[in-house]
Amino acid sequence: MAVPSPAVDGRRSRRRRVRTAALVTCAVLALGLAVLPHPAITVPWFVAPLQSLVPVLSLVAAVAAVALTVARQRWAALVLGAGAVAGLVPALVPMAPPAPPASPAGSAASDGTGELTLLSLNTEYAGVDPTALAAAIEEYGVDVLVLLEADEGLVGDLRTRGALEGLPHRTDQIPDDPQGGPAGGAVILSAHPLRSEGVAPRFAGYRHFDQPVAVVQDPGLGPVRVVGIHPVPPVGPDFVPSWDETLRGLDGWQSGQTDLPLVLAGDFNASEAHPQFRALAEGFTPAAAAGGPWPGPTWPVGSWVPPFTQIDHVLMRGLVPQDYRRLTLPGTDHRGILTTVTAGGSTDGG
Repeated sequence: MAVPSPAVDGRRSRRRRVRTAALVTCAVLALGLAVLPHPAITVPWFVAPLQSLVPVLSLVAAVAAVALTVARQRWAALVLGAGAVAGLVPALVPMAPPAPPASPAGSAASDGTGELTLLSLNTEYAGVDPTALAAAIEEYGVDVLVLLEADEGLVGDLRTRGALEGLPHRTDQIPDDPQGGPAGGAVILSAHPLRSEGVAPRFAGYRHFDQPVAVVQDPGLGPVRVVGIHPVPPVGPDFVPSWDETLRGLDGWQSGQTDLPLVLAGDFNASEAHPQFRALAEGFTPAAAAGGPWPGPTWPVGSWVPPFTQIDHVLMRGLVPQDYRRLTLPGTDHRGILTTVTAGGSTDGG
């Protein structure tokens, strides 16, 4: 029987060490990726921004797992692939409930059988091209327009272009110096009569943006409460606690708004990978559910970094989304969310 030479033993030993190192490294990375979407913490502050990257990190891990398979590191590849799946699952958009049956032709206009088309957009400091936005409003027949990071100059530009002739009703005037600075201005405009309910309560201690609340009297659906959502971005040790407090506060506030169908629309600065957002969204149907489990990112647009996270949402309770579209408009780093909704189930909070 041949005895392996010292050189052969050395090569085998090195391969075992490489396999062990690869397996241990992949196990640590997989565990981190599987756990990352779950802690609802604000310290250390960089956890929230990392959670925004979960889909990207899962994709990178999946590619690395394929490379490890080719390199015959199958156990390491299996462990890393499992971590990628475990991290990605919480970031997937829940399935939409079945749509209600179509209304018979000629049915009454005020019996809850109508539909409403809503467009929500963060205008990036009112920098969106008003001509492009006006064209989108006309093309898609928008009934309710929710604008974040807006100002009265943008509203005036839209009016000059005739875009607001079909949206004559609105919430209160945007202050010249809104809460939270230039990013804090917001407005809801409607084709149907609208009753402003002011702004949502202030939940954050350090920094917050105004979040307008209005009841839109849709002729087909009846009254629908619409809220323009905009927490501060979760970047930095001061902003992250305010972001967290706003999302948690909204969750508590919405649970008391059960008298009418409710729509939360805007820039949540949070994705399905954030547990605070998932808690808030529980009991709601996201418009993105009409676009499948991975409807695509909404931010950042027009940057050297390609869009990688979905932080712009339309959530609804008591209504059902019939479609979902992301609109890319020049002048803003956010994609707009366009959806048409019809009557749905219960308005009770989750």
